[in-house]
This record gives sequence, structure tokens and C-alpha cells, in this order.
Amino acid sequence: MECAFVLYVSDFWIGIVVTAVLALLGSGVAIGIYRKQNPRLEFSHEVRSAPLISRRSRRGLPKLSVAYEGSTVPNPYLVTIEIASTGRADISSTRFDGQKPILFQLKVPVIDEIEQTPSSDSLSARLEFTPGHSTIMLAPTLLPKGFSIRATYLCDGKPQHKAKIELADITIRDGSLPRSRGRSGRIMSIVAGLVALGLGLASLVQAWVAALRP
Repeated sequence: MECAFVLYVSDFWIGIVVTAVLALLGSGVAIGIYRKQNPRLEFSHEVRSAPLISRRSRRGLPKLSVAYEGSTVPNPYLVTIEIASTGRADISSTRFDGQKPILFQLKVPVIDEIEQTPSSDSLSARLEFTPGHSTIMLAPTLLPKGFSIRATYLCDGKPQHKAKIELADITIRDGSLPRSRGRSGRIMSIVAGLVALGLGLASLVQAWVAALRP
């Protein structure tokens, strides 16, 4: 009887230890997944372009054209630039290597800005350009986490954009902005933690049942 009791206690505490170890491993995996999907410092950008007028004209329809200040724009394109601080921490102005601005080179003349919408009006961060030139820039500035800018420009010609970004020790993400990544990352982390906890509890129950057997 005493031997069986000792065996029960031993198996029970082994189950406790196994549960704790698996829970810690699960927490580590969850934290690892979250940190990998959400870098501490990350700058995301996306550049899209679309023609304003199709070159295919239908018979019987007047030819469409776009004019700016009385002058026809031969090959009008709309260019949309989106930037965002998508990491877990703010990007300070000191992260701009050598205080160099971020440049979006379009290789076609930028005629004018259609609109520019920052996520917060309380900051001075703003995309800037010179009419007739082909580069849009962001001067060194504070970019708080979650801050973003969306701007649209009228250009003459099909852009061949190239971004020149020199940010020290910051992950650069080029392409579609990760709008829902935070939520999916949290869900994956929670699932990983629950799986580890479930495995630990299963081990504990198995040890308890085995100890109760004669």
C-alpha cells in the first residue's frame, strides 16, 4: 500500500513537472511566433500605379484626355504610395542613416499631388515632392508605431518605381501592407499556447490514471 502511494505521488509530480515544462515550451513558441511576425522595428511601404485613360478607343466615342492647368497630360497615371511603421516600437528620426531621407524614385515627372492622408494629423511626417521632378521623399522624422501615410499623385508616364530606404537596424517590408497580421499573429500565439497546455494536462491525467491502477 505504501509503495503504491509513493508510486502515485511520484507519477503525480512527474505529471506536474511535464505539464510545467510543456507550458513553458508552448509559451516560448508563442512568443517566438509573435516576435517573428511582429518585429520590434519595421517600416512597410507599397507603391501602386494605374493609367487614367485606356489606350484602346472605341469607334464612335470621342477621345478622352486629361488636362492639368490647361495643358494636356499625354500619358496620365495615378501613383499611390503607402508607408507605415508596422513594428512594435516607434521609429525615431535617428534611425535614418546619416539623416538621409527615404526616396521613392518613379522615373517619370510628378505633376501634382491628388491627396495625402496621414493616420494622425498631430505629426509633422509628410511625403514631399517638387513638381516636374520624379522623386517623392520622406525627410527624417519620428514614425510612431501604427502611424501610416497614404498619398496619391498624378504623373506623366508609366512609373518604374524604385525605393531607396536607409534605416539603421530596421526590418524593411516591401509590398502589401500587413493590415491584419497583428490579429493573425495573436491567434497563432494563443493556439500554440493552448496546444502546449493541452498536451501538458493530457500527460498529467495519464500519470494520475496510471497511478490509480492496481
